[in-house]
Amino acid sequence: MSKHYQQRKEAASAVKKFYTLLNQAQQSDKGAAASGAQELEVKYELLRKRFEDLERHYNFHKAVLYNLSSGIVIINNDGTIIYANQSALQMLDMELVSLQNKSIKFLFADPKQGEKFLQKLLTENKQLQSEEAFFKTNHRKIFPIGLTTSPFFDLKDRKKHGFIIHFRDISAQLEQRRQLERMERLAMLGELAAGIAHEIRNPLASIKSAAQVLEESFKADDFRAQLATRIVKAIDRSNDLLTRFFDFTRPRKPVQEFHDVEMLIDGIYLLLAPRFKKKKINFLKNSQPNLPQVFVDPGQIEQVFMNLFLNAIDAMPKGGDLSVSISLVSHDVQEAEQNGDSKSVCVQVQDTGTGIPEENLEKIFNPFFTTKSSGIGLGLSISNRLMQENGGKIEVQSKKDRGTTFSLYFPVPENERQDSWLKEF
Repeated sequence: MSKHYQQRKEAASAVKKFYTLLNQAQQSDKGAAASGAQELEVKYELLRKRFEDLERHYNFHKAVLYNLSSGIVIINNDGTIIYANQSALQMLDMELVSLQNKSIKFLFADPKQGEKFLQKLLTENKQLQSEEAFFKTNHRKIFPIGLTTSPFFDLKDRKKHGFIIHFRDISAQLEQRRQLERMERLAMLGELAAGIAHEIRNPLASIKSAAQVLEESFKADDFRAQLATRIVKAIDRSNDLLTRFFDFTRPRKPVQEFHDVEMLIDGIYLLLAPRFKKKKINFLKNSQPNLPQVFVDPGQIEQVFMNLFLNAIDAMPKGGDLSVSISLVSHDVQEAEQNGDSKSVCVQVQDTGTGIPEENLEKIFNPFFTTKSSGIGLGLSISNRLMQENGGKIEVQSKKDRGTTFSLYFPVPENERQDSWLKEF
């Protein structure tokens, strides 16, 4: 398409130059062929307007191709690249000069996949819809794409001069698909495991009752009584594990009310204050004044803070600082576009502990993932789910041996933001 317009543009430019020279000749000889000059002027003016129209249409089509967010590559009937738009060049990290006159197979990460694609297109003359493949950039980086093809016909002779390949980066879609598949697998495993756990719980109750009878049948210093006590404690721990597991697989619907998030934090601190003192951990809190209340289930959010504080204690075996800061923040750009000028109460829980290795950061919210010898790996997974159930989100930043920061975001309803603003006066 661009070649066709370029040829017409060059032809019009040549004619324009010719008539300019002719006009100059006319000026030097005003008396000669006056009527012929007027006729030429009329034709020149008509040609000039047509040229401007052509140039305007050319620039319009060029701008459309340039501004498309999807990649466009045009190949001829041999599979050779003759054109690529700006988005395609950006995704491939290449210049048009380096792409032209190369086979479309050059873009594929797998040469066999490129050969198969070209065979479908040229030999079998198939029009492809929503095909998935992998392209490679100029620096050999591989990324997934979804592509569609259509024949490229010349507008004048209606002959097929090649194919238009329309493609887009589908990395985000594939990641969402993987997460969905993972969630479906976890749901199936959760249902299966929940059924097994329920069957385990019944005999545990019988074993505990029998162990308690044995415990009471012997004197306290009798080793048999001590063994029975161990059995009871082990069963209690197993029941606790099952309870937490049920909370994860079948969480109750939150009962939300307006609460001061700082008061929820203070309540958990009072429970853990003796342990902080014993572990030589300094608890530091900094809160922005006149913060709005958040709409949450208090019990569930207290459980989230409890899990984070206990993790911080475990991460600082030699003591350290646990800092909690509370402030009002704006959403990120994407959320602001969706929700307007939204605000959130942000609670940052920062410790000076051992930190989390980079390779584990993406796994810490996975069920049953833990690096602790005595942990079961449900605390952070449950916390993440509870935050989502209450309309919030949780993020983590950490570096090994430099501590960890968890950021919790609680969206603030519009009426609460107005009330908070009035409190300042």
